Amino acid sequence: MVWDNFICTMALMDACCSARLWIPVVFRDEATVSSFRMWNVSHVLLCVCQVAVVSWGLLTPDPLAIVRDTSLGWVSNVSDMLKHALVFAVFSTTMLSLCLVAFGEIPPFALLAVLAFSFMIEGLQAFVPGRSCDPRDAVANVGGVLFGLAAVQILSLFRPAFRHSSSRGGL
Repeated sequence: MVWDNFICTMALMDACCSARLWIPVVFRDEATVSSFRMWNVSHVLLCVCQVAVVSWGLLTPDPLAIVRDTSLGWVSNVSDMLKHALVFAVFSTTMLSLCLVAFGEIPPFALLAVLAFSFMIEGLQAFVPGRSCDPRDAVANVGGVLFGLAAVQILSLFRPAFRHSSSRGGL
Protein backbone atom coordinates (compact mmCIF):
# COMPACT_ATOMS: atom_id res chain seq x y z
CA MET A 1 0.00 0.00 0.00
CA VAL A 2 2.76 2.47 0.93
CA TRP A 3 4.69 1.53 -2.19
CA ASP A 4 1.60 2.16 -4.37
CA ASN A 5 1.14 5.62 -2.82
CA PHE A 6 4.81 6.39 -3.45
CA ILE A 7 4.61 5.28 -7.11
CA CYS A 8 1.41 7.29 -7.66
CA THR A 9 2.99 10.34 -6.03
CA MET A 10 6.13 10.08 -8.15
CA ALA A 11 4.03 9.71 -11.31
CA LEU A 12 1.97 12.72 -10.29
CA MET A 13 5.11 14.75 -9.57
CA ASP A 14 6.56 13.73 -12.93
CA ALA A 15 3.39 14.89 -14.68
CA CYS A 16 3.43 18.18 -12.77
CA CYS A 17 7.12 18.80 -13.47
CA SER A 18 6.65 18.21 -17.16
CA ALA A 19 3.79 20.71 -17.07
CA ARG A 20 6.21 23.17 -15.38
CA LEU A 21 4.23 23.10 -12.11
CA TRP A 22 6.76 22.22 -9.46
CA ILE A 23 5.61 20.51 -6.27
CA PRO A 24 8.24 21.13 -3.59
CA VAL A 25 8.10 17.87 -1.59
CA VAL A 26 6.83 14.34 -2.05
CA PHE A 27 3.24 14.39 -0.90
CA ARG A 28 1.43 11.33 0.35
CA ASP A 29 -2.12 12.33 -0.44
CA GLU A 30 -4.01 13.79 -3.34
CA ALA A 31 -5.60 16.48 -1.12
CA THR A 32 -2.24 18.16 -0.47
CA VAL A 33 -1.34 18.12 -4.16
CA SER A 34 -4.77 19.51 -4.98
CA SER A 35 -4.29 22.24 -2.37
CA PHE A 36 -0.96 23.20 -3.93
CA ARG A 37 -2.54 23.37 -7.38
CA MET A 38 -5.38 25.49 -5.96
CA TRP A 39 -2.77 27.88 -4.58
CA ASN A 40 -1.20 28.14 -8.05
CA VAL A 41 -4.61 28.83 -9.60
CA SER A 42 -5.28 31.48 -6.96
CA HIS A 43 -1.90 33.06 -7.68
CA VAL A 44 -2.70 33.20 -11.41
CA LEU A 45 -6.10 34.76 -10.71
CA LEU A 46 -4.46 37.34 -8.45
CA CYS A 47 -2.03 38.20 -11.27
CA VAL A 48 -4.88 38.59 -13.77
CA CYS A 49 -6.79 40.81 -11.34
CA GLN A 50 -3.70 42.93 -10.77
CA VAL A 51 -3.20 43.42 -14.51
CA ALA A 52 -6.82 44.58 -14.76
CA VAL A 53 -6.67 46.88 -11.73
CA VAL A 54 -3.30 48.42 -12.66
CA SER A 55 -4.47 48.95 -16.24
CA TRP A 56 -7.70 50.53 -15.06
CA GLY A 57 -5.97 52.69 -12.46
CA LEU A 58 -3.33 54.02 -14.81
CA LEU A 59 -5.58 54.43 -17.86
CA THR A 60 -8.52 56.15 -16.15
CA PRO A 61 -8.71 59.95 -16.26
CA ASP A 62 -9.31 60.24 -12.49
CA PRO A 63 -8.89 56.90 -10.68
CA LEU A 64 -8.70 58.56 -7.25
CA ALA A 65 -12.24 59.96 -7.55
CA ILE A 66 -13.43 56.74 -5.90
CA VAL A 67 -11.50 57.38 -2.67
CA ARG A 68 -11.40 61.16 -2.58
CA ASP A 69 -14.39 61.60 -0.22
CA THR A 70 -13.64 58.58 1.96
CA SER A 71 -11.23 57.84 4.78
CA LEU A 72 -8.71 56.89 2.07
CA GLY A 73 -8.74 60.43 0.69
CA TRP A 74 -5.17 60.92 1.95
CA VAL A 75 -3.99 58.73 -0.96
CA SER A 76 -4.64 61.70 -3.26
CA ASN A 77 -1.89 63.63 -1.46
CA VAL A 78 0.81 60.97 -1.86
CA SER A 79 3.50 61.70 -4.44
CA ASP A 80 2.61 60.43 -7.92
CA MET A 81 6.04 58.85 -8.32
CA LEU A 82 5.67 57.03 -5.01
CA LYS A 83 2.27 55.69 -6.08
CA HIS A 84 3.74 54.41 -9.36
CA ALA A 85 6.69 52.79 -7.58
CA LEU A 86 4.46 51.09 -4.99
CA VAL A 87 1.97 49.85 -7.58
CA PHE A 88 4.69 48.30 -9.73
CA ALA A 89 6.56 46.90 -6.71
CA VAL A 90 3.46 44.95 -5.67
CA PHE A 91 2.61 44.08 -9.28
CA SER A 92 6.07 42.77 -10.13
CA THR A 93 6.40 40.90 -6.83
CA THR A 94 3.21 38.99 -7.58
CA MET A 95 4.06 38.31 -11.23
CA LEU A 96 7.67 37.31 -10.67
CA SER A 97 6.87 35.10 -7.67
CA LEU A 98 4.38 33.24 -9.86
CA CYS A 99 7.13 32.70 -12.43
CA LEU A 100 9.48 31.51 -9.71
CA VAL A 101 6.95 28.92 -8.54
CA ALA A 102 5.94 27.86 -12.06
CA PHE A 103 9.38 27.73 -13.68
CA GLY A 104 11.72 27.34 -10.73
CA GLU A 105 13.45 30.57 -11.71
CA ILE A 106 12.59 34.03 -12.95
CA PRO A 107 12.95 33.79 -16.72
CA PRO A 108 14.34 36.91 -18.41
CA PHE A 109 11.21 37.09 -20.60
CA ALA A 110 9.07 37.51 -17.46
CA LEU A 111 11.11 40.44 -16.21
CA LEU A 112 11.09 41.97 -19.69
CA ALA A 113 7.32 41.47 -19.93
CA VAL A 114 6.73 43.28 -16.63
CA LEU A 115 9.03 46.13 -17.71
CA ALA A 116 7.33 46.31 -21.13
CA PHE A 117 3.94 46.45 -19.44
CA SER A 118 5.09 49.34 -17.26
CA PHE A 119 6.38 51.29 -20.28
CA MET A 120 3.30 50.46 -22.36
CA ILE A 121 0.94 51.68 -19.63
CA GLU A 122 2.93 54.89 -19.25
CA GLY A 123 2.94 55.46 -23.02
CA LEU A 124 -0.80 54.84 -23.31
CA GLN A 125 -1.45 57.52 -20.70
CA ALA A 126 -0.60 60.11 -23.39
CA PHE A 127 -3.88 59.17 -25.12
CA VAL A 128 -6.08 59.38 -21.99
CA PRO A 129 -7.76 62.75 -21.36
CA GLY A 130 -6.51 64.25 -18.11
CA ARG A 131 -3.41 62.00 -18.01
CA SER A 132 0.07 62.55 -19.38
CA CYS A 133 3.02 60.41 -20.31
CA ASP A 134 5.68 61.45 -17.78
CA PRO A 135 9.21 60.01 -18.04
CA ARG A 136 9.61 60.41 -14.26
CA ASP A 137 6.68 58.05 -13.78
CA ALA A 138 8.36 55.55 -16.11
CA VAL A 139 11.49 55.73 -13.95
CA ALA A 140 9.34 55.18 -10.84
CA ASN A 141 7.70 52.19 -12.56
CA VAL A 142 11.12 50.66 -13.28
CA GLY A 143 12.21 51.34 -9.71
CA GLY A 144 9.11 49.53 -8.47
CA VAL A 145 9.77 46.58 -10.76
CA LEU A 146 13.37 46.32 -9.56
CA PHE A 147 12.21 46.52 -5.94
CA GLY A 148 9.73 43.71 -6.66
CA LEU A 149 12.46 41.61 -8.27
CA ALA A 150 14.71 42.12 -5.24
CA ALA A 151 11.83 41.26 -2.89
CA VAL A 152 11.13 38.00 -4.73
CA GLN A 153 14.81 37.05 -4.72
CA ILE A 154 15.12 37.77 -0.99
CA LEU A 155 11.86 36.03 -0.06
CA SER A 156 12.83 32.99 -2.12
CA LEU A 157 15.74 32.43 0.26
CA PHE A 158 13.31 31.94 3.14
CA ARG A 159 10.54 29.89 1.50
CA PRO A 160 11.15 26.15 1.23
CA ALA A 161 8.92 25.98 -1.86
CA PHE A 162 11.27 28.36 -3.67
CA ARG A 163 14.59 26.81 -2.60
CA HIS A 164 14.38 24.57 -5.63
CA SER A 165 15.06 27.63 -7.82
CA SER A 166 18.58 28.23 -6.45
CA SER A 167 19.82 24.95 -7.90
CA ARG A 168 18.56 25.76 -11.39
CA GLY A 169 19.83 29.31 -11.59
CA GLY A 170 17.73 32.29 -12.51
CA LEU A 171 18.11 36.01 -12.48
